[in-house]
Amino acid sequence: MKNNKNKMKSQHVPGIFNDVMGPIMRGPSSSHTAAAHRIGSMIKQIRKPDYSGVTVKFDKTGALATTYLGQGSAMGLAGGLLGLEITDHEIINYEKQVEERDLTIDYIITNIENKHPNAYQISVEYPDGEELQILAISTGGGMFDIVKWDGFEVSLKGDFYETILILNNGNVDIEEVINAHFSDIIIYKSLKTENNLLLNVKSGANISAEIDELLTPFSSTYLKFDLVPVMPAPSATKIELPFTTVDEMLQLASAENLSLSELAINYENARTGLSAEAILKKMEEIVLITKEGINAGLKGTVYEDRILGAQSPLIEKAEKEGRIPKTINSSIIAYTSALMEVKSSMGVIVAAPTAGSCGTIGGALFGSLNEKEFDLREMTKAFLAAGLIGVFIAWKYTFAAEEGGCQVETGSSAAMAAAGLVELNGGTAKQAVDAASMALQNQLGLICDPVAVRVEVPCLGKNIMAASNAYNSFIMAISGFDAVIPYSEVIDTMKTVGETLPSSLCCTGLGGLAQTETGKCLNQKFNF
Repeated sequence: MKNNKNKMKSQHVPGIFNDVMGPIMRGPSSSHTAAAHRIGSMIKQIRKPDYSGVTVKFDKTGALATTYLGQGSAMGLAGGLLGLEITDHEIINYEKQVEERDLTIDYIITNIENKHPNAYQISVEYPDGEELQILAISTGGGMFDIVKWDGFEVSLKGDFYETILILNNGNVDIEEVINAHFSDIIIYKSLKTENNLLLNVKSGANISAEIDELLTPFSSTYLKFDLVPVMPAPSATKIELPFTTVDEMLQLASAENLSLSELAINYENARTGLSAEAILKKMEEIVLITKEGINAGLKGTVYEDRILGAQSPLIEKAEKEGRIPKTINSSIIAYTSALMEVKSSMGVIVAAPTAGSCGTIGGALFGSLNEKEFDLREMTKAFLAAGLIGVFIAWKYTFAAEEGGCQVETGSSAAMAAAGLVELNGGTAKQAVDAASMALQNQLGLICDPVAVRVEVPCLGKNIMAASNAYNSFIMAISGFDAVIPYSEVIDTMKTVGETLPSSLCCTGLGGLAQTETGKCLNQKFNF
């Protein structure tokens, strides 16, 4: 049956790889660096990237006004515009790359119409005098949404193959021809004026050439732009999910005796069409990158432009000197710190669910092994379980600290890690959900107050707290402690709490520890 919904906003179906476990990246922040990179990568596809100039406006009341340099938005956007991969070491030298390509990118702090804390109002100029106006928002964890295209309302999240057609509203034949030919597409419409119509054709496969052939008779009556996905797992257009709520998931788990990782595979298969083995392989890559990050961090990292030096090797040193015992908790602290330090030294990390909380899941899960032998497949299942727990947060709220404080970053990662630990140790889906609920309850209301707008202090400590919280919540859930408040209700509460937090406590660097005397001095040292 053909899908011909005449509306612009699609219901986004969050995925484990697109929205929760990733991106794989360099940079301090997924909501700043990775989202900006993806926005730039989308713009690069629209036409030949021979930009003569780019102007980016941030609202002076938003988070980006104070953080776009320190948290890597400028680096990410430039890298995307220039075609540099976010894992490419050269992206660190983005300013040199911009200069070598004779590109000017200007940033202006002013009033803009969109008041989302992570809104980008971008104007791209080309040598022929043409301009492109884009309005985009970063929605947390590397996700984004381009919401306006030259005045048309759109919703481009980088998870479909997109064809954009701009035509006269009187010419409805084009839409009819496309709908008559394709069954696996979604079409959304947007009117800018009475006679200006934008058709957005979304597909899970690249159908651009077929559309060209279909529209040959209309060649002089439309403009066409094609975009390929920038997200790691393109979405299917027809999705029949096995569950959409926690209760539905637990009912399925009980009825079919499924573990949380098995439920995760079923969910992601329905959302993307990927096979179970393909899903496991994608998550294995994430597990191995995380393991490599821990090993790299424990050896000690060096990077000039950061507040903290390498802290994670200090744990092993203290153990060897007999000042502290070697315990699971000391390993969790060391491993969590190692991942955070790789991030702050511009190494490759997995944002899970964000770069600011990238230490929690890996630190908790690998740290819990103690003397146990590492099993790649079992760890992969644990990461999948963690990812599914995060999906429910993505459905209901956000991972962006700019909107909800650090509770949505390290609070979410604690919930995910707790569920992953239950899976790793043979617990049930119900126990995993209870562990997630307890872990998230313990971190409600946590503020985001990065000192010198860098994701180091107090972010390192908050990741360590989250990882230890996850381990304790796993122990409680496996032992039979009562979570009392269902996980879904805790997520709802997190949203309510986040909406009451003042913007100064939501990743702006304008409140909390960032405004202490020492915090202000560090801000002067690193940013002026």
